[in-house]
Amino acid sequence: MHTHTSTPRRTLRTTDAAGYLGVSASLLRKMRMRGSCDPSDPGPDYVRVGPSLVLYEIVELDRWIEAHRGAPRTTVHESLPRDRADSSG
Repeated sequence: MHTHTSTPRRTLRTTDAAGYLGVSASLLRKMRMRGSCDPSDPGPDYVRVGPSLVLYEIVELDRWIEAHRGAPRTTVHESLPRDRADSSG
């Protein structure tokens, strides 16, 4: 008999995923909202489980980190909309 063993998926909610990445939960939400508007960096892959539940697999967070290794620090934030305080001064 063949027994199939699978590794359980390890997932984090938005706040925990943000902590894992060292970014704010707000940044992850903005990346999700941006969607395909910025195909050069759509953010880490996620799974929407329900209207208010989004999960990030740790393996996907690690992939996203590796893709940004050696990239300038501003790369992630460059395409985010600036708030009024930034544009007024």
